[in-house]
Amino acid sequence: MTKREPRLCVYTRSWRTSGAGLFAQELVEGLVNAGADVTFVCPAIDNPALDAPRPGLRRLRPPREKVGHASALERMLFSIARITLGLAALFVARLRARTFIISIPDPLAAFLPALVLLKLTGARVVFVAHDPLPHAWRTSERWRPLERATHHACYWLSTAVVVLSDPTRERMHALFPTLRVPVAVIEHGVFLLPGVPPLPGNGKLLCFGTLRRNKGIVEGMAGVIAAHAAGVPLTLIVAGEEHREDQGYADECAALARQAPDVIDWRPGYVADDTLAALLGEADALLLPYKAFFSQSGVAILAAANARPVIGSDAGGLGMLFAEGMAGTMVVPDIATDSVAAAVTAFASIPTATWRARADAYRTVMLDRRSWDAIARRYLDLVAKLD
Repeated sequence: MTKREPRLCVYTRSWRTSGAGLFAQELVEGLVNAGADVTFVCPAIDNPALDAPRPGLRRLRPPREKVGHASALERMLFSIARITLGLAALFVARLRARTFIISIPDPLAAFLPALVLLKLTGARVVFVAHDPLPHAWRTSERWRPLERATHHACYWLSTAVVVLSDPTRERMHALFPTLRVPVAVIEHGVFLLPGVPPLPGNGKLLCFGTLRRNKGIVEGMAGVIAAHAAGVPLTLIVAGEEHREDQGYADECAALARQAPDVIDWRPGYVADDTLAALLGEADALLLPYKAFFSQSGVAILAAANARPVIGSDAGGLGMLFAEGMAGTMVVPDIATDSVAAAVTAFASIPTATWRARADAYRTVMLDRRSWDAIARRYLDLVAKLD
């Protein structure tokens, strides 16, 4: 049997086959394809193809956290089991691997001691910072400095930090100017969905993903409502689940949706993998009016890789994608009702056939530059430099 090198461990708590969970799963796939020996520590995932046994992949599966209908006690017990057994699996993986790639770990108060112990054993840690600081804080204002310090400590203890865009690296250096750990930019890989049809030309936009304040969802909804009132025949599907640390924002979105049911198609809740292709298939474009956003957008990558234009801001990595030729219209100068309405109106003024051609052309660029095999090779290049 061919010996595989290097030996790596990829660790995440995110098991769903979407968003941050799919990021880790696809990265593992790319690393295995590139010849690495990978121990993947993650709860059992939904897609059997990505979780199937194969040469180069070793799976350690801590239990999932409890989702859906469950009591507070059940949720707490399952979370404790996942955290405890997940961290134990890290040290089982250490028997085989020296280099650890960490993406979306357990709560940092629990993960930080494990990171210290890993470092004491001589492990090298590549920490993937999707954002330098959380989208929403877990603690009250009183404890905010301590929560921020735990993020700084994780970066400081790492051998290297990976961010997904140049704006994220700039933000990292601005927030933590004393950080001396190398910060590398390695972009987000593509998310391909089978069976997504060409643009339907039905006038529907889609706002998809976790309902977070920094995504500008309320402003996006208000902009589409304003454009519709001005005679632009577009409507908006809003699909996603509430953010655990900011549940009140989902209520704000729902209240606005109730005011314009003829314009806003409100679909709250987690979007399952087997429904995502159909959901994208309904849309002529994705609406991403992000603000205070510094990372790369997995949803923008999803849109572009599946030949969907984007109506969005230039926040984080979105500006880079627009500059590269991503099909769509940009919301300028700031995220507000009027600016979103103007971008939506500009989008509606261009025929569907033109958008279809532009989105297909940029899809080719996206697949060429951001395949997971190419992204994995960049991680392996970084790991080689840590020796």
